[in-house]
Amino acid sequence: MARFAFSPRPAQLRASGAIGRFCDNDGGNITIYSVYIVLLTLTIMGASVDLMRQEASRARLQTTLDRAVLAAADLDQFQTPSDVVSDYVAKAGLDSYVTGVDVTLGLNERTVSADAASSLSTIFLRMSGRDMLPANALATAEERIANVEISLVLDVSGSMRYDERMDNLKPAAKAFVEKVMSGGTESVTTLNLIPFAGQVNPGDIMFDYFLGKRPKIKGNNGWGNGDQDAPGGSLCNNNAENYDEGLADPSCADGADGPVAGGFFSAWPQAISNVVVYFDTDGDDIYDVAHKIEDFPEDAPRDADDFFKGAVAYLMAQDSDLTDPAQFLGISIKGGKEKNRYFQVKGNLNGATSDLGPTKNKGKIPGNTYSYSQIDYLLWEAAYAGPEAEETGPAVNVNMPGSCVEIDGFEFANSSLPLSDEYVPIFHHWAIDPSVMDWGWCPGEQMAIQYYSDNAASLTQFIDDIRMHDGTGAQFGMKYALALLDPTTRDAVSHLIDAGLIESRFEGRPIDWHDPETEKYIVMMTDGQVTDQFRPNDPDAPINGEVELLDQGASSYNVRTARAANLDHLYQQCELARTRGVTVFTIAFETTVQAAEEMRLCASSDSHFFHVHGGEIVDAFDSIARQINNLRLIQ
Repeated sequence: MARFAFSPRPAQLRASGAIGRFCDNDGGNITIYSVYIVLLTLTIMGASVDLMRQEASRARLQTTLDRAVLAAADLDQFQTPSDVVSDYVAKAGLDSYVTGVDVTLGLNERTVSADAASSLSTIFLRMSGRDMLPANALATAEERIANVEISLVLDVSGSMRYDERMDNLKPAAKAFVEKVMSGGTESVTTLNLIPFAGQVNPGDIMFDYFLGKRPKIKGNNGWGNGDQDAPGGSLCNNNAENYDEGLADPSCADGADGPVAGGFFSAWPQAISNVVVYFDTDGDDIYDVAHKIEDFPEDAPRDADDFFKGAVAYLMAQDSDLTDPAQFLGISIKGGKEKNRYFQVKGNLNGATSDLGPTKNKGKIPGNTYSYSQIDYLLWEAAYAGPEAEETGPAVNVNMPGSCVEIDGFEFANSSLPLSDEYVPIFHHWAIDPSVMDWGWCPGEQMAIQYYSDNAASLTQFIDDIRMHDGTGAQFGMKYALALLDPTTRDAVSHLIDAGLIESRFEGRPIDWHDPETEKYIVMMTDGQVTDQFRPNDPDAPINGEVELLDQGASSYNVRTARAANLDHLYQQCELARTRGVTVFTIAFETTVQAAEEMRLCASSDSHFFHVHGGEIVDAFDSIARQINNLRLIQ
């Protein structure tokens, strides 16, 4: 059988070879892969662009809505919350997207919620069938005021007079008070305002609560006991030891109107500028009312013995609270370049020499001001009836200008009120500026602590009337600040309520530590470092009310506690506050780096500490007030 062999044609062979070579050749595969990768990358990048556009639109809407509800939830906001939200988003050009505003009001709280919905046309995702992307936002804010107890501690030391510090402090502190005492806080927020200089004055009512004992007028006529200099610059030769001996010794007279002649005042070396007449209305021999007489003409008498009786009778006739001659205590005098001096009348035992007592002849006083020319002194003198035992009465606790008590070192290990009944003497250490300062390391009664108040108007007026004093005892300010938040102080609060200093609705305060419905804060502001605690060697000497210790000389005073110990006492109190759940804010105002560090170490944290200058103090107080008011976003 014949066999035939198949022989492909040349064209077929060529085609078959090309296909084989094509199948075997992988040189172009990467191009195809790259095309797919590029298409996928472009798709993802396009989608990313759309998503970024969506997020930018949503973030803008969310941020605007957050600001809107925060402003609307502010309890200080007087516009309706819905209007506030609408105004915010309208100014951003987003008002068409707001879908609803919900407001919840409580007695001391406000919650505002708002939601908005918008959509964004896609550019790239539409190729995958997604034409629109949502850009929605939801925000909720609340401001809630729980029970709040605040101790505001303000430095009123003499250095605050420099660089307009006090001028900057006053509006900042007032704005703080008004913000934390905003509408709806009555019976919820209380504020203790604690001014401190070298010491803190708790006030005469609390001084009596501590059973404090004031120094007595010297019982030997103030002339000495034969081996010491007579106080007040008397001319006595120190041989007289009592009133009877003084009558027989002309050298014990201070000029023509000494004790022998029956005068109470020494003649003023220059023309008198003004006098302040002090009265006691509650029977504790500490002044409650003080009326000023000013505008003395150049030819007016310079010896107050010549006119004080007519002045006192006239002033008592003008004041319905003054009905008893025993209410008149004494008079302070200001004039020329002389230091202000105080002269006791009630219980006076040292004749015409000056006494320890108040010398607040500048600034606002707790009474009225009269012109010298409006009083007919001769006419009114006939109506004068002086206090009993004007010259020879028993030694009494008379008219000390401050009520500070000593606080011993061991007391800084606890958060209770002071235990001591030892009186802080009246003195001034560094140079005084009488235009803005009053005499005393211990602030006067007008700068005593303001307790548990919810009266913003009263507190802001108090701040307006601040007068500076001597020294920087921040540890004492912190001690009282914490003690007034300590539940063990409730008995003292009841005492102050009975005395009419605190509203009865605050019975039961301070509230317990760590109470879930109560927040406790201390806000301390100072412009300097804690100083040594100086004390005069002769605490009862009248010269301490007229001449600064530095001018008296180094032998006139001692250091009771050194700065290092005082600083340690401050830190002890700051640590106690933190362990008891009290939030401590501190403001170092125009201080050195070292002084600022003291305040930073006292604060609850670095975020609770502010180091500010000039007008920045307003922002510091505002920031603290907002944190206390607890305005926050909750969604």
